[in-house]
Amino acid sequence: MEIKNVENILLPYLKENNLTLYSLEFIKDAGALILRVCIEKESGVTIDDLADCNEYLSAKLDEIDQDMPEYFLEVSSPGAEKELRDLSEIKNQIGQYIHIEVPNMIYEGHLLDVVEDIIKIRFNAKGRFKTIQIPYSEIKFIRLAVKL
Repeated sequence: MEIKNVENILLPYLKENNLTLYSLEFIKDAGALILRVCIEKESGVTIDDLADCNEYLSAKLDEIDQDMPEYFLEVSSPGAEKELRDLSEIKNQIGQYIHIEVPNMIYEGHLLDVVEDIIKIRFNAKGRFKTIQIPYSEIKFIRLAVKL
C-alpha cells in the first residue's frame, strides 16, 4: 500500500475531528513493518482521539489491504516535546519554552520571535536572563521543551 493512499483515507477523518497530521510513515523495526501515524490537535490530543483514529483507520485499511503484508498500526501524538521541523512550525510556537541545539551549545528558553530566518530566545544563564539570536541555518535540532 502506498503511503499517499493512507494519507488520502486519513485526511478527511482528521479534518472532521479537528485533528492534523504531524507525520505518517511505514517503517521496519526489529523485522516488523509498522504504519506509524502521528496526529495533533490545537487543544491537545486525548487518549480518546488516538483510540478513535486508530479504530477508524484500522477499519478502513482492513477494507482495502487484503494483499498487504502483515503490519502493526501505531497511532500517537508527537508529545509535549515535539520536534519543530521547519521555520513555519517554529514561528507557530512563539512564546513557548524550547530546546535548541547548535554546534557546541544547547539552549533552553522562551521563543521570543522569528524574523526571517533568525530565532530569538530568552534563556537563564546562571541566574541572569539573556537574549540571543540564532540563525536558523546554525540549528542542529529544535523542539518544544517542558520547563521543570
